[in-house]
Amino acid sequence: MPLAVFKTVDGALHVPRWVRLPCTLAVNRQDPAALESPATDIAALVEPGRTSMLAALRYRDFRLFWFGLLVSNIGTWMQQFGMGWLVVQLAVRDGTPHLAPLYLGLTGLARALPGLGLGLVAGAVADRAERRRLLLITQTTAGLIAALLALLTISNTITIWAILLIGAASSTVFSFDAPTRQSMVPRLVPPRDLMSAIGLNSAAFNGPQIIGPAIGGILIVPFGPGGLFLVNALSYLAVVVALVLMRPIPPLVRAPGTDMLSRVRNGLRYIRNDPVLKWVIILVATTAFLSRPYVFLMPAVATNVFGVGATELSWLIAASGVGAFTGSIVVANLGGVRDRGRLFLLGAGLSGLALTAFALQRSLGTALIATLVASLFTMAFVGLANTILQTNSPDHMLGRVMSVYTMFFMGVMPLGQLVEGALGSVFGVEEVLFVAGILTAVAATYVYIRVRAVRELTADRRPHPHPHAVQSRSLAE
Repeated sequence: MPLAVFKTVDGALHVPRWVRLPCTLAVNRQDPAALESPATDIAALVEPGRTSMLAALRYRDFRLFWFGLLVSNIGTWMQQFGMGWLVVQLAVRDGTPHLAPLYLGLTGLARALPGLGLGLVAGAVADRAERRRLLLITQTTAGLIAALLALLTISNTITIWAILLIGAASSTVFSFDAPTRQSMVPRLVPPRDLMSAIGLNSAAFNGPQIIGPAIGGILIVPFGPGGLFLVNALSYLAVVVALVLMRPIPPLVRAPGTDMLSRVRNGLRYIRNDPVLKWVIILVATTAFLSRPYVFLMPAVATNVFGVGATELSWLIAASGVGAFTGSIVVANLGGVRDRGRLFLLGAGLSGLALTAFALQRSLGTALIATLVASLFTMAFVGLANTILQTNSPDHMLGRVMSVYTMFFMGVMPLGQLVEGALGSVFGVEEVLFVAGILTAVAATYVYIRVRAVRELTADRRPHPHPHAVQSRSLAE
């Protein structure tokens, strides 16, 4: 089939609609090799985002990885739901229910310290190590830690101090796991399907936010939080099996003689010199501190604001999951949108305003709607941030760039949880969330007005070279 890519009178390339991705009109849908044809390659080059939402699932290793994460994340959200409820009940048991937000904040601090201390080092390790092997180690260790938490809870020997120590241990593991997992995705799919892969990965995290708390709300009555922690420990087997079945992904050839500190320093210098990466990460850090902690403070909101129990708490978290999952699907379908910078900033601002609306609610029914909307805009913003970082970083820097991004979620977000939890114990958690939402919207507005590089960012900014570009035909099955 001859290539149907033409130049217009102004010299720009034009791809007819029948060649554009998801451009299955131009190829045989039943032939995977046809999806790798020159026509689709050039269509993706000219309009890089036009691809099917599910395109990344064509690749065997990504399918294995994605399904493993999907199963494991259901267990993770069950544990998240059970952990929040357990911490609140420990505060009630100690006769200090008003300190529940502070207890939740302390669990955030336990997660923050390892994330902040190890995040950059973990990114440098991810850029040098065989990422699949490193993930096998981190996922196995995380499963063992979850099993220990289940044992202590079921035996009724759990204390707030044990929860803090286990939270710190888990955060240490995930400091290495998260940048490795995120930086491996571009090695599993070709560049034109990266938006699909990021959207699907986000859906695999946020879809379980609906399912996990819903199942947890049912199981917590007969089995207690310990039963939920045990299910989570077993769910890590899904990722471990998927990683064993995947093909090895050798690290790219690096220049010898570069020490760890120099690699960390080079990564920070690279981010600082790129205005898009720098300001995207700054805004991500700001929202991680201000608006993202509200999900982790939800148990205190349910108890102190709405006066409801574990079942209603599971509804609130599930509603947040519906919004986050919807936001993930939206991101997966935004490949054809050119003005990614404006869309990114719009999502950040609307997530802050939606959080203020949630903080004003005093009935459970309207709060469910408000948290759904807040999570939708938040996840659209986070998904676009993830996409911008991954498509504007070369592979040899990707682990370090994503480690900085992850550091703010594992480090700054729990610090925000601590600060907002402590302030919530004094002024009321709903008042604190209201102010946090306003400040988030103000931060997004500031970046829109002052930072032209982010405001005018488009999908035309070329992605980093893909290591499988020459061999992409062999990936599809």
